[in-house]
Amino acid sequence: MHHQLYINIMKDKLKKYINGIQKIPDELSEFLNFWHLKEVLKKKIITQIGVTERFLYFTIDGIQKAYYLTDGKEYIIAFTYPFAFICIPESFLTQFPSKYCFECITASKFYRISYTDFFSFVDKHSEFETLLRKSLTNILKGVVTRYHRLLAYSMEERFHNFMENSPQLLNLIPQKYIANYLKMDSTNFSKLINSVKL
Repeated sequence: MHHQLYINIMKDKLKKYINGIQKIPDELSEFLNFWHLKEVLKKKIITQIGVTERFLYFTIDGIQKAYYLTDGKEYIIAFTYPFAFICIPESFLTQFPSKYCFECITASKFYRISYTDFFSFVDKHSEFETLLRKSLTNILKGVVTRYHRLLAYSMEERFHNFMENSPQLLNLIPQKYIANYLKMDSTNFSKLINSVKL
């Protein structure tokens, strides 16, 4: 596909995503000009622990993971994939260093906007403040749901919930990552996988 045509199609995806959260008729074209394409290789860490998140990303291709590191061991807290806003939200909003990593599992493409450019629109236009509030509400909802499943669901319930909501990931990323995310060892995960007709 011609490069410029691809860019136009992906920018249209971003435009539709934003309008799906909050209609911004007048300033949206100007806002989109501040988003720039970023291509990242497989296994590349986008945001390191201890580094401040400077960008808000919109994923257009690839799968990513967010994880904590304790004694050299990963604890995966989220997978991200097209088409959605992603970043280390606490670090982006507070401009304090991140406490966890954001890494590409596969080669990935994003549009991204800097903290400074994003908040220049938030400060000038109420529609962008509403966009930010609604986006944060969605992130918070996802975090609360995630913690509820970890605390209240059995291992089998977490697995079946994942199969209902994100079965496409089984064929796209290593199963060890999914087992980690679901907080189960690889043996139990394999048993559950083998019990389901894929």
